[in-house]
Amino acid sequence: MTPKTVVVTGFGLFRDYIVNASWEVARVLPETGIAEELNINLVTVNIPVSYKDVDQIVPTLWVQHEPALMVHLGVSHLAKTLTVELVANGHGYCGLKMECADELDICTSRDAGRYIWAKSIDSFLNFHLYLLYVLYRYLCEYIYFKSLSINKNQTIFIHVPQLDQDNTAQKLAEKLKCVIRKLLEQVIK
Repeated sequence: MTPKTVVVTGFGLFRDYIVNASWEVARVLPETGIAEELNINLVTVNIPVSYKDVDQIVPTLWVQHEPALMVHLGVSHLAKTLTVELVANGHGYCGLKMECADELDICTSRDAGRYIWAKSIDSFLNFHLYLLYVLYRYLCEYIYFKSLSINKNQTIFIHVPQLDQDNTAQKLAEKLKCVIRKLLEQVIK
């Protein structure tokens, strides 16, 4: 059987983060042996923390790789373990509210109302392990919304905690491998 492709994205550096845990987990994921164990073609991509880059890169990844599963990772200081998101809204971003300083991307631009849609999209993937619903109106939610708009049956977003001795990139990558295994059971039948 031809291996299916799984694309895993993590974000690059931003603000005061000298390491972005989302990219570090994606970067070490191949070291877990996931490609061989799950018979997949694993593609990992570092995406700059920029709305413009998300707009350009995400649709290209779908066309170029035709993934069986698209896994977006983002770092959250609130997450204590892997945190699966269930819904992404296409509205409510801070672009029209200039007091929302955290909405600046690495290009120091805001979404400026450009990404305001009047809908939300739920993922059709059913996943309850590591589940905590936390709603973010930042680039993390935007990348998730962007992929859900393309294919809501094969898209998931997972927040990862900041790295520490209990949550190393290697340990989180092993947990992510288990999550991907379960998700692939749903998308590959």
